[in-house]
Amino acid sequence: MIELRGLTKRFGDTTAVDDLTCTFRPGVVTGFLGPNGAGKTTTMLMTLGLQRPTAGRALLGGRHYRELPVPMREVGALLDARAVHHSRSGRNHLLALATSNGLPHRRVDEVLDQVGLTAVAGKAAGTYSLGMSQRLGIAGALLGDPPILLFDEPVNGLDPSGIAWARTLMRDLAAEGRTVVVSSHLMSEMEQTADHLVVIGKGRLIADTSLPDFLASQASAGVLVRAADAGFAGALRAAGAQVVAQGDGGLLVGGLDAYAVGKLALVSGTVLTELSPRRSSLEEVFMAMTSESVEFSGGAR
Repeated sequence: MIELRGLTKRFGDTTAVDDLTCTFRPGVVTGFLGPNGAGKTTTMLMTLGLQRPTAGRALLGGRHYRELPVPMREVGALLDARAVHHSRSGRNHLLALATSNGLPHRRVDEVLDQVGLTAVAGKAAGTYSLGMSQRLGIAGALLGDPPILLFDEPVNGLDPSGIAWARTLMRDLAAEGRTVVVSSHLMSEMEQTADHLVVIGKGRLIADTSLPDFLASQASAGVLVRAADAGFAGALRAAGAQVVAQGDGGLLVGGLDAYAVGKLALVSGTVLTELSPRRSSLEEVFMAMTSESVEFSGGAR
């Protein structure tokens, strides 16, 4: 478990993290989300003892990182996949980590196999693609078999099969009772991976809730309708609905729920070939929730 209590970090006149209080619990994958500049990386750095908080505290299993006797046995982290000695082989990189933390060297081959890098373990890490570097970073995080894991943008550079592998790995690790924290800007992937969300903006907590509750916090995006009768759109508008024709022939209906649309179709004798509520995606809800916390935005063209 990771507990943040009043965690604050100021750089001169800039407050990067502002009185952040939340708990990352074991047994679930928690998506740690926020726009660029929200303070996510700074929060992770403070949690791992790499930056000193201005105020507050970050506890890992009830202790500060500096109090952990063998840190890699307690917490594993991937913050920068390229932060390796480029001339050192993947295996030797992991051997150095294992030796420095007193971990058994057999773990090196175990995690290399777990992340699918056994065949290239002897190659220089500097020759690895970004996806391979991500896998090596994940292997390093897993090396001490820790109960707490933090991953910052772990699927950047992975191909579709690699993304699916990483998703399954994160969920399997959480199912083992570990605390798994994943920071990512890929909302579609987070929607498939995370059970819980902690969302911050401008260093402040915006949401700390389950994924279903977060998605339900915004109104439904409408009802998708396909009707055999092209004139049904007019009937919907006459009933007070907002109707937007879709490029594939469907109708996105707002202002009426699925029951009301179905009832109207029954009364008018219209055959419906599709009637499905369309919920807002994680990306849509995230953007709505963080719209006032976006620090960097481009103008529309």
